[in-house]
Amino acid sequence: MAEPGFSTHRPAQLRRFGRVFYPAGGRLQKALAAYISEEEGRPDQLVILEHDPVFTLGRNATPADIHVSDTFLASQGVSVHRTDRGGEVTYHGPGQIVAYPICNLRGGREDVGRLVRGLEEAMIRTAGDFGIAADRLKGAPGIWVETPRGLEKLGAIGLHLSRWITTHGIAFNVRPNLAHFQWITPCGFTDKGVCSLASLLGEAEAPTWEAAADRLQAHLAECLALDLQPARAPSRSVSALTWRRGSAGPEILMMLRRPEHGFWWQSVTGMMEPGETPEETAHRELKEETGLTGILRPLGLSHSFWVDPAIVRFPDPEPRFNTETCFSMEVAPEAAVCLEPSEHTEFKWCSLDQAHALMKWEGSKAALGLLRAALAP
Repeated sequence: MAEPGFSTHRPAQLRRFGRVFYPAGGRLQKALAAYISEEEGRPDQLVILEHDPVFTLGRNATPADIHVSDTFLASQGVSVHRTDRGGEVTYHGPGQIVAYPICNLRGGREDVGRLVRGLEEAMIRTAGDFGIAADRLKGAPGIWVETPRGLEKLGAIGLHLSRWITTHGIAFNVRPNLAHFQWITPCGFTDKGVCSLASLLGEAEAPTWEAAADRLQAHLAECLALDLQPARAPSRSVSALTWRRGSAGPEILMMLRRPEHGFWWQSVTGMMEPGETPEETAHRELKEETGLTGILRPLGLSHSFWVDPAIVRFPDPEPRFNTETCFSMEVAPEAAVCLEPSEHTEFKWCSLDQAHALMKWEGSKAALGLLRAALAP
């Protein structure tokens, strides 16, 4: 067998996030791929993150690979996305490490097979660090474990290649909800299962997502010959989904951003200033944008995304990212909104469904879903 991975080292920036909504992950990859392809010598990118619950359809997938209805999936909080990677259908969700090696293979590394072997080797070594013997299976990319139930997949691979720039990557199961895999034909296999470190070792003995990600990150750097460098830290912001108790139910405050600031509807958001806590930022932004005060409650959601330079101008071409912490903010039903005109041109109070229809971004919609659940009788 050929040696796994690459031997010629290249610099690579490490970008490690927590939760990234799947469409935001696509925009993130596209921005980083464009960045490294535009000019020779720019470092490769290694992105490590965790996605929301999604089924992704690769180029060889069909809708029949999903065995349950769209209505059922929506009720379970699972979305479906078509993607340009190879392969069939797979699942991403909390408890799974997703790693995107966005690499420029030009200049002597034009060997996708070597890249695949390197990715598999990194996952095999990570499994071994926790006492699991995983291996390759001919004709079935990824890594597999022999269990009492038969062969089960522990880590999956799906890549896209354009002009020798790679996107997409691997998914390594630490402790995802394995029941979700039963709703699909994972990677096209009907005679093999899916496992995780937690299913193999037991919940108590399995590592945390962070501990497993540390090991996988180290092995990816070694197997792909990446000299990891720090990258610019994400900026930080908050969203404060502002609402009041109306006669017909909860009402969400939605404001229209000025055209030069994006021209979309949103509730209260803002950037954290040095020395502020997220809670302090939320109260300050509410007061500055609306003149209101309110009762702040955490929604238990933080997510990261690429910042579009068409909206926010930067002094250099390196892609920028932001991490947002989400809250809800209850205000008095009779309180009057005093809109800050430099940021927003108009506002309206909306039902939960009306607010959802107006929202542009995945994070806002997810925050609204969490507030809806919290307010349910």
